[in-house]
Amino acid sequence: MSILVVGSIVYDIIFAVHGNIKNELMVKDGEVQRVNLMFTAKEKQKYFGGTGGNIAYGIGMLGGNVYLHGVVGEDFLQDYKSHLGNNNVKLRVKVVKDKFTSTFYGISDEEYQQIGIFQPNVYYDFINEIKLSETLTKQDFNKIEYAIFSPGTGNSTRNHMLELRKKLGNKVKIIFDPSQVLSILFDKETIRECLSLADIFIGNETEIAQLNSIFGYSVNNILETGVQYVVETKGADGSIVYSKDGDRKIGSVKPKRIVETTGAGDAFRAGLLFGLSKGKDIYESCKIGAMMGAKSVEEYGGQLYKIDLQF
Repeated sequence: MSILVVGSIVYDIIFAVHGNIKNELMVKDGEVQRVNLMFTAKEKQKYFGGTGGNIAYGIGMLGGNVYLHGVVGEDFLQDYKSHLGNNNVKLRVKVVKDKFTSTFYGISDEEYQQIGIFQPNVYYDFINEIKLSETLTKQDFNKIEYAIFSPGTGNSTRNHMLELRKKLGNKVKIIFDPSQVLSILFDKETIRECLSLADIFIGNETEIAQLNSIFGYSVNNILETGVQYVVETKGADGSIVYSKDGDRKIGSVKPKRIVETTGAGDAFRAGLLFGLSKGKDIYESCKIGAMMGAKSVEEYGGQLYKIDLQF
């Protein structure tokens, strides 16, 4: 059986700069004055990223069967395609000719503070239009046991979840993972529809709080919609799994070193999905996720770590 990952596929362009970003901000009487910042970069790094790409990479590294659905530009064919293919990811992507793949530009200082700009490019141009059935075959659909829907627009996420549920009914377990776009690209009705289609909701502390403060869904409210589990990720403090049977805290795993935290949450999701696909329960699967998150922070970017774990 296979795992379907639906989410962004992004090039991450990171400039490491000298100094400390906050020291360049002029503050007078408690207010930030006019901002006119200039930095000298140490180096420029290009990484393969995006939530969908990172999750699929992690599952592929673990040896799971994974399909990745998304929209990319023609530049994807130059290097990203072979990178994912070489790491056991089965690509089910729409490639748009003469367009560019989504790109994130980040400035990272010596204290790992970051300023970022996300340029959606082809992703937001086409993600609301494309259907899963445009890239997935009937045979692909029949193999899908678990699926995760990570950041897209509210409409694309709802439409893709609905399409999969209509095709497979209760044969598929669906994870709703709106991530950082929850407060920007979703409204209350779209949230309600997505929760009604999901078996698991996953989010970090901020996203769980936003779901309550902006949309009126506490953890108990989410569980009342029919969602079986709510997984709250808490970084170095591990995670909490909420269900109608109670709450359980899952500890974190201490990494050998901390290089960069980008992609750690995606690695956690990869481990969670892999564990579930191998018949492990949600708690054991979160433990695998914790191990994956620790491996991720030991390297730069979200797709440079390697796995020497056996499950």
